Amino acid sequence: MSISPVSGFLSGLTGIFGADSTRQKSPASIDAARSEMDEIREKGLTEWAREQKMEALKEKLRAEVLSDKRLTEDGVAGLSVEQRSSVEDEIAKLIQQKMEEMMQRSMDDAARTGKTEAVLLDIMV
Repeated sequence: MSISPVSGFLSGLTGIFGADSTRQKSPASIDAARSEMDEIREKGLTEWAREQKMEALKEKLRAEVLSDKRLTEDGVAGLSVEQRSSVEDEIAKLIQQKMEEMMQRSMDDAARTGKTEAVLLDIMV
């Protein structure tokens, strides 16, 4: 299982907080990195990584639904209220369904292997 958002984020911190002083970071990017580090400290790395994976899953599923409907985010914004609501509802249902399927699959795998620690979802399936 890969936790690319975490590894990418952590490797990016080397340039901000590390010894590489030749790189100039904007104050906004430094503030954003510090804010994200504060969030990680508050929630813990595992919970933060889980939330990042869930957000990535939601974005991926949203992009798939929009692509299937040959829509873009701008296209959705231009839809009538009823049409936009329908698309948003379909996306929400798909996300819920996929998350339930993945959780069940993870629990089944854990039960089969006798794994007793917390179950992390692998959304890259």
